[in-house]
Amino acid sequence: MKLAGCIALNLTLCTLVTHSTPAAATKAQPAAAPNVLIILTDDQGFSDLGFYGNPSLETPYLDRLARESVRLEDFLASPTCSPTRAALMTGQHEFKVGITHTISGRSLLKPDVPTLPAHFKAAGYRTAIFGKWHLGETFPSRPQDRGFDEVFIHLGGGIGQTPDYWGNTYFDPHIHHNGHWTATVGYCTAVFSDAAWQWIDQPSTQPWLAYLSLNTPHTPLQIDDKLAQKYLDKGLPESQARFYAMIDDLDREVGELLQNLENKDLADNTIVLFMGDNGSAKGGRPDEMEYNAGLRGTKASPYQGGVRVPCLIRWPAGNIAGGRSVDTLTSMIDLFPTLAELAQIPLSEATPTDGRSIATLLQDPSAATNWANRNIVTHVGRWANGQAEAHKYKGSAIRNERFTLVNGKALYDLRYDRGEQADVSSKYPEVFQTLTKQYNQWWSDVLPLAEDVPPITVGAAEAPISHLTCMDWSASAIKESGEKYPPWNQSYVQALANGQALEHITSFGVWRINFARTGTYRITLRTLPKEAAETEARLKAGSAQLILGDTVHTQKIPAGARSIQFELNIERGTTPLETQIESADHSIAAHGAFYVRIEYIEKH
Repeated sequence: MKLAGCIALNLTLCTLVTHSTPAAATKAQPAAAPNVLIILTDDQGFSDLGFYGNPSLETPYLDRLARESVRLEDFLASPTCSPTRAALMTGQHEFKVGITHTISGRSLLKPDVPTLPAHFKAAGYRTAIFGKWHLGETFPSRPQDRGFDEVFIHLGGGIGQTPDYWGNTYFDPHIHHNGHWTATVGYCTAVFSDAAWQWIDQPSTQPWLAYLSLNTPHTPLQIDDKLAQKYLDKGLPESQARFYAMIDDLDREVGELLQNLENKDLADNTIVLFMGDNGSAKGGRPDEMEYNAGLRGTKASPYQGGVRVPCLIRWPAGNIAGGRSVDTLTSMIDLFPTLAELAQIPLSEATPTDGRSIATLLQDPSAATNWANRNIVTHVGRWANGQAEAHKYKGSAIRNERFTLVNGKALYDLRYDRGEQADVSSKYPEVFQTLTKQYNQWWSDVLPLAEDVPPITVGAAEAPISHLTCMDWSASAIKESGEKYPPWNQSYVQALANGQALEHITSFGVWRINFARTGTYRITLRTLPKEAAETEARLKAGSAQLILGDTVHTQKIPAGARSIQFELNIERGTTPLETQIESADHSIAAHGAFYVRIEYIEKH
């Protein structure tokens, strides 16, 4: 049954050696440039496929793809999502390109970093993204700034998160289509996959690269109750049943998309990649999980269960014989150089990557015997801004083909201990010392880049209007916030706007802003976005403060206002921006403006 219609290292991986150019292709390529379909799911780990032994989950279409593909059996992603996406898009360790977390301004892709879609676009490909980006909503971090021609996405890290359309759910979501909100009909997975096929099927002589980045099975666990009942009937707890139902649904959507490629004779010359973005989230309840493929840990863990994900690669016309496994250690950063080599679009010093092209492993089964050993670093990276050094080892792992050193303390021999239960550091002290030394060197090299959080650019000629949300707040300069998170979900924003205090969520924060041009700016403060119902968004009488650096600007708030505007002459440069909204009767606790619109008006 089809549920929907159509439209009307956080940290990931790192090698310790940088490769700027891929090896020459060893197999003859088809005359026509290959199409590329990248399918990335959200929170689906190695254990979340029927093919890998899950006793309850039914994924017949993905199981068929696994049988037809080369399966990378020791493939690592990041413990969380934005870092993985940065590694995929850049081929570099996410610390280097500005992505160390999923919030607090640390999910904005740094300017001027070469990307996979831009590289293919420059070679004549048409490019598109459908689903989840989560690498920034402001110029120059948006997908349309980084090489995608067609952009059909939700905002933030998931549907219903703070930057997304207000009140969005997985059913009939509003989607940000080439910069404008558009209403859709159907369940989100089908909305994205249908839009992808409609774009792919357009008449064109150009090869294409399509990035279908599904937001499922990430929470909230919104799925058709009838499909969830299928797994409840198997005796699973509700969180696990709904999580599996979401994977069951995406399995059918992926199967339909792949069948469409077959029907249009596109399958043979389309490189298909299917992956998860981090270890399984188990529906947000890992304590209730029934199966983890023998791995320890889940999403946001440094153990193998937090970073090992399925990776399936199929390309019949490219001399990639499917139906086999590759056990060599590989990672998300390898995919950019691999695809570039397979498509014969050479990389250069202008497109550096930390990954290795694995084209030879895909095309020649015997190549693994001569594959050089490597180290890969993963790191959860969820520290407060500016506190990286205190988290040097916490959430970290450094791996080679056999051993993994976790949290700088425990060494595991994965050859004999897949579940990472027995610390063998005393048995292999030289391995422990070598991996510790290599990790320390990596940390020393990457720390300055990891702490260099890029500012949010506003007022650029390419994007004179910018929208900020509290999801990107750093710690407040005017209020104590400690280790609290910024409000990354709309439910948190709603609660704070109503005066409710939340234990782990702050109501104040600061944005670091790069004003691209000197001139007059109109800065609009809102508690809720303009899409919210008027009755929800009205403010009480009081005052609003806009703090730019050391300068405080104040305005009165008339009762019933939905927004407060400031027009200011601002010099080009980088400065912190913070806000405060306070009711005169103090019936609602003071808080920051959760949504801010900044428009460059004119030069002065």
